[in-house]
Amino acid sequence: MATPMIALSAGDTLAGEATSGTFRILLTRPPSRSRIFAVKLVGTMLYTLSLVFFLALFSVGLGVLIFGSGDLISFTDAGVAIFAASDVAWRFLLAYLLAAWGMCVVASLAMLLSSFVENAIGPIVGTMAIVILFLILGNLPFDFFIAMRPYLFTSYMDLWRRLFTDPVEWNVLARQVAYLGIFFALFTGSAWAIFVRKDVLS
Repeated sequence: MATPMIALSAGDTLAGEATSGTFRILLTRPPSRSRIFAVKLVGTMLYTLSLVFFLALFSVGLGVLIFGSGDLISFTDAGVAIFAASDVAWRFLLAYLLAAWGMCVVASLAMLLSSFVENAIGPIVGTMAIVILFLILGNLPFDFFIAMRPYLFTSYMDLWRRLFTDPVEWNVLARQVAYLGIFFALFTGSAWAIFVRKDVLS
């Protein structure tokens, strides 16, 4: 649910300004392109984080209201894990933080696509198409696609699931967080490089 909304917002961040022609006015003012890009990036990430945590409060709050609190049963590849009620809150908090980090990578991809074009439809549809395609490729049980998994950012989007295993594999979790950071830096850096050189006059 969050991915389409994030793609919609982030995909319109740069392309929407180009479509309306406001960049031509905005870029005649003193703020540099890098500063404008930074503001848009921060705004997009704040929206992404706000959306994820709104959905977190809504889902957890509704769940507690309907089912109440108590022990948590988690089904993993290794079997069934049961966590005491006192051991649940921090796991959920970190899980939503990791989910938000994954959504920030999706937002940075949408901003990258948005920097290429002047119509927001392309980045929105393109972001969703890439996410869906990568998810499909990453789950195909063939050697070629299995070898591709480490290079697909979607392979690390569900790292929050590792918080509901016992024990938590912190070293694996940290490595996957770092991998998402590499993708975020790559997408964001490329978007910035394109934006600061983009012709907005023609």
